[in-house]
Amino acid sequence: MTALRIPTPDAVRYFAAQNLPAAVVEANALSLDAERVLRRPVSPLSVEDLGDRETVLAEWHRADKRLGCLPLRPEQATEVLS
Repeated sequence: MTALRIPTPDAVRYFAAQNLPAAVVEANALSLDAERVLRRPVSPLSVEDLGDRETVLAEWHRADKRLGCLPLRPEQATEVLS
């Protein structure tokens, strides 16, 4: 049985993005832009397209490396106040 994906409301995504460090937001945007460019069809005979693709791959790897070196959770522990 597969779980259904429930769409995240825009307000929740906006709140989560406000609490992310600027480096994470920038790296995520670069990664998404690079993935969008890499999905485009490329002519195998065009040297310029291949060079552009290598540049985009380098940007994608740089963004992936930046995202990979950051911790998944914040350093400060959060408490549940009840």
